[in-house]
Amino acid sequence: MPDEKLVIPPPRSDRPPMHSNAFDVIQFSNTQLKPLFPYLHPGAMVPASALLIGGPSADYGHFFHHNTQHELVLALACNGAVLPTGQVFIGPEMHGVNSFLKNEKDPKAFATFVITQMQSESGVQTEGCSLRCEKCHEQIFFKAFDATPVPDATEADHPFLSVAALPGLFAEYNNDKARHVCSKCGHVNREFPVAAWGWDKYADQSAGAMAARQTLIDASRAA
Repeated sequence: MPDEKLVIPPPRSDRPPMHSNAFDVIQFSNTQLKPLFPYLHPGAMVPASALLIGGPSADYGHFFHHNTQHELVLALACNGAVLPTGQVFIGPEMHGVNSFLKNEKDPKAFATFVITQMQSESGVQTEGCSLRCEKCHEQIFFKAFDATPVPDATEADHPFLSVAALPGLFAEYNNDKARHVCSKCGHVNREFPVAAWGWDKYADQSAGAMAARQTLIDASRAA
């Protein structure tokens, strides 16, 4: 009704409002796409930071991200990148991902982003990644995974799957040399540089931190 007022309900006591500085998170992050806040529940908006840096050994590769939910991208601050500082756009459900640097070997080049991913409010959320042939751009690999958010999930007990699931996903490609051969043109594609993105660090350290947290809880209960 036109005379009805839109009212935002107060936050739950276990989900207090928080603030975070994206540059601080970027500085101390171990991965690309690090959530600024811990909330990962259904319906949550998950802003995450990313920092891509150029240099003589920089090599990020190129992959495609598939998501049944849209993403909002803010180019927070960039130099020598294909996107200007301050550009905002909504990413399609399938979109290419690389360093977004004009010259990855330029040590002065960088691109910082805040990418806000939506968590499905209800039903299944599916994500996936694909690779295309470096020569003819035919799809040579695709892997989907269930990214449906868990009720009341936080990053303390459920690592952000958009990051944590990727090391194992790309390992399926890297460890199977037959997948590197394009069925269309026969080009032998290289391994995908997972380490450049830090996803493996995030997955390993998340598992370690959760195990340590549970160890402390168990010790307190036994005391």
